[in-house]
Amino acid sequence: MIPLDGRHATAVGELLQAFIGTSFARFHGLPAVLNADDPVDQAVLRFAGHPSIFVVTSPRSAERHMWDAIRLLQHAVRNRPRRSWHAPAPIGRLLSQFDVAMAAGDNAASASVLEQLSATGGLSAANVAHLRIKRLSRLGRNSELLRMAELPDVVITRPPTPIRDAVLAAVFATALAEPLAAGDLAAARTRLIEAGTLVPALMDGSLTQLSAEALAVLALAALVVNSTPISDLLRSEPRFLTLVEQLAPGLAAAYRTPRLDAPQELESQEPDDHPSRTDLPSSWVELARAVAFDLDVGDVITNESWRHWPQAADADDQIADVMSQVDDVAADRIWTLVGPFVDSDRYLRPAVRSAHEFLTNALTHDRFSPGDLAGIVALTEIVLRSAPDASTYAQLLDDLTADAPRWVGPDRAPVVLDLVDLLARSACPDPAARLQVGYRLLRPLSDHSTRLDHDQATFAVQLSTEIDVNLPWARPVDETAGEVWNSLPAQHVLLYSLDEKVLDRVAAALGDVAPQITVITSHDHVGSRQLKQWVRRADVIVMATRCATHAATGFIRANCTPSTVVREADGSGSASLLRAATAALTHPASSSR
Repeated sequence: MIPLDGRHATAVGELLQAFIGTSFARFHGLPAVLNADDPVDQAVLRFAGHPSIFVVTSPRSAERHMWDAIRLLQHAVRNRPRRSWHAPAPIGRLLSQFDVAMAAGDNAASASVLEQLSATGGLSAANVAHLRIKRLSRLGRNSELLRMAELPDVVITRPPTPIRDAVLAAVFATALAEPLAAGDLAAARTRLIEAGTLVPALMDGSLTQLSAEALAVLALAALVVNSTPISDLLRSEPRFLTLVEQLAPGLAAAYRTPRLDAPQELESQEPDDHPSRTDLPSSWVELARAVAFDLDVGDVITNESWRHWPQAADADDQIADVMSQVDDVAADRIWTLVGPFVDSDRYLRPAVRSAHEFLTNALTHDRFSPGDLAGIVALTEIVLRSAPDASTYAQLLDDLTADAPRWVGPDRAPVVLDLVDLLARSACPDPAARLQVGYRLLRPLSDHSTRLDHDQATFAVQLSTEIDVNLPWARPVDETAGEVWNSLPAQHVLLYSLDEKVLDRVAAALGDVAPQITVITSHDHVGSRQLKQWVRRADVIVMATRCATHAATGFIRANCTPSTVVREADGSGSASLLRAATAALTHPASSSR
């Protein structure tokens, strides 16, 4: 039996199990493992376009009954009302999944959800473009962002602050970073005139909440077009000029000299044609309460005002109390905040109780989509970073894996291995609880280890050894894998992540399989002279983008050589980063730039 596609396979397997089951055939409900070297299997795989093929065999005594059951199945499917195999998800749920995937660094999931949002027709073209801009900016793909066909239409509609900032930062990274760093204002002006055709449309609006890169572009543009409002504001507001000075001291110096025609008294407030609403939340506690009571907080989410608030950890108990008292309907609304919450973490003081409440929300309401699972791993990391006591630790792990059979499998191997790796490298106050969870998570992978890629199987074996989970891994030895690693030339690999433990583990793993490779690690939040040297020297760059900013990822992409292989990990854990590094080294042609 050949399903239409990989997602259709689950439904086909359930139908075969229901009509044939074990009564008339030896069928366990799972796709068969076809032999790619067999001519017949090769033909089937080429015809299907995916590996989820079902093979049903029957004893001769039951063969006639099996065919009767198959004909009945075909008749029932043919005559039932037509419906979609894939129930459409609500727009709000998809937007939540997109935010979670973006914050957790699962770039494959964010791309998939963005594709669904674009196909549903529930969002305007401008809103879809805004999401695409946010994603490309997070990944540092500034050149691709500036090539978007719909970008001119976006900038003339006064986009939200994060979109405005992303476009301006992309102009800075692609055209102005190098001449401004060198203090060559003349060259910077020339490049801005050539590449900054979109900038004039973005000069109107508040400067608050813009990044240093965006402010530097506007400061230079104000000199080019003689924009008095921006020039006067930069001269009168030291906070903005200080940010510009960090990136472009020469440009800031041009504003340090007072203008002869400047007014005697300058108001320190910014010109803003659209004053902020005074009734909007201004803290995480207020935001949680407003969402719980279904108040309009669209402006806060759209403009990402939460980035400039005190940390959620400062009011952790109050936020958690609000979330613990909501009903099921409000819980769906509260989950929309998990993306901003994870994105604001920055690996600093963890808001432990709030993260635990978000986890309870996800597990209670079966939030097991790829994007949501990446968020669950990120939330678990926040809780474990606080070194919980043995009782809290054991309860957390039991809650995490109570429904593991519903979502753990070879197709989710990266996120499963990221979660197990997180347990392996975190403090363990209850080894028995970790051992039990290790079995729950790794057993489904062990049962289907032949469906794992070689790097996944190898890392799974390593993790099971580290946490003392004794499972059989029946994957045949891949004799070509060692040859591939040994044949790699000596080269420099740069690993970027904000999690130093992940960097150390992946660097060690790469050193074991390919000692001829020089691995460099970086966890800088922004570009630095040292990071610039490493980027220019690197042959391969692999980035985990959880909580990263366009300042870091854009800096990396802007300074690498054209021949450098650049790849983003689909997650922030060791398994995701190692998988991306393996692909970049062994299959560089398929790696993204």
